[in-house]
Amino acid sequence: MKQPKNAEKTALRESRELTRLEALRSKKRYAGYFAVLLIIIVLTDVLDNLATNVGGNMTSSFITEFFVNGTVFGKSYEYESGLALHNTISLIGYVLALLAPFYKSLADRIGRKPLFAMSALGMALSLLVIFICKSYPVFLIGSFMLSFFIGSDIQILYVLEEAPKEKRATVYSLLKGLGGLSSVAIPAMRATLMENDPTKWRNVYLLPGLFGLAVTVLIVLFVKETHVFLDKRISTLQGRRTPEAAPDASAKKTEARAGIVPAIRYIWRHKDLRTLILIKMLFDAAIIAMTNYESIMYRANMTTEDITTAEFYYPFLYCGAVIVSGFLADRIGRKKTVFLFGLISAASFVLFIVSANGLWHPAVVGLGYGLYLGGYWIGRDYMEIISTEMVPTHIRASIIGAEGLLVYIGMAVGFAFVNIGILIAPLWLICSLFALPCILISVFLLQRKVNETMGVDYETITEDNA
Repeated sequence: MKQPKNAEKTALRESRELTRLEALRSKKRYAGYFAVLLIIIVLTDVLDNLATNVGGNMTSSFITEFFVNGTVFGKSYEYESGLALHNTISLIGYVLALLAPFYKSLADRIGRKPLFAMSALGMALSLLVIFICKSYPVFLIGSFMLSFFIGSDIQILYVLEEAPKEKRATVYSLLKGLGGLSSVAIPAMRATLMENDPTKWRNVYLLPGLFGLAVTVLIVLFVKETHVFLDKRISTLQGRRTPEAAPDASAKKTEARAGIVPAIRYIWRHKDLRTLILIKMLFDAAIIAMTNYESIMYRANMTTEDITTAEFYYPFLYCGAVIVSGFLADRIGRKKTVFLFGLISAASFVLFIVSANGLWHPAVVGLGYGLYLGGYWIGRDYMEIISTEMVPTHIRASIIGAEGLLVYIGMAVGFAFVNIGILIAPLWLICSLFALPCILISVFLLQRKVNETMGVDYETITEDNA
């Protein structure tokens, strides 16, 4: 008796959902909607960039306060020991972040917009928690929250689904570049709110947190659900009500494929996608080494003022590189773009290491830092774009979530290598020995083992042609 009642409840719930979605789909978007959407996506990417990069720019300050000058677990530490312990403790945050892919997969069930708003709000609150923290445990809570929400990147899914397929990478790169330019605010806040005083590092978290609250309000008020999601979800629900009318497999079967576990099975069954994810696992293993830039400069005895000066170069170099990468990706392909910027990243990382340790002019250090980190993020982003162009709409967010879950395996290896290595060798050497092989091997494998996806139409991807 319970099964029929449950079936009736499910049918009623889906009927209400179908009615709601059909009403949303029938409403015309207000004049200028696409332009407003692009502006809000840029603002969200500004928030995402600030939330992602602010911690890396403050590392030496909070490590010095909590571990060197303060006590953790009842004792003080040398800088490298404190950094290694902090990174080890941060693994708890990465374990919690393993839940983020499951959260992200909800976008295939409840829609893109709710996740869009919740992610912006989560980043804003996380930044504010760190701003008000007075102790290391509270700092960790804010950091763990931030690790969870910055990985969602729903704004990327929005622009990829709303932009014309022949200009998808160009539109994406323009928005991403404008958002990335906002990172100049971090060194600017270091110079003004922090006044290049390491003890005032919390001040740099306040404005991004308040900005995030404003962005959340704009998303709630002005953003609509994507047509790609609405069309697919409506088709799924209609097919469930009348399976024989569905254009493809039954909706029940389609719905079963949404979610992280089915997405992992899907990845494993599709050779090209599986190979791409394995390559990205290797590429992402380098992330801990590539994001230790501020500590590398600090341990090279660069002054706080010189570090701030060097950090001013990253936003402009990253913005220019991202915009160029979009035009290239729509002309020469995604794979060649990843290859080019992977090589730029590796070469610039060497320049950064040499110039920082040689105490060269901060402009040269900033040039190497900006190009290597910008090239690295571009490589990661376009590998993810390739993965979205391999899968159908109804599981796209789930695949991105599963991809995020799997790459944590590579990241865990990177964490272990760097955290153990810095206890016995200089930070710059350990980061170089690990990051450079990961980047170079992965971009070469991508050229040889993965098919190009440039020009794919999201709405026509099915399991048969994926």
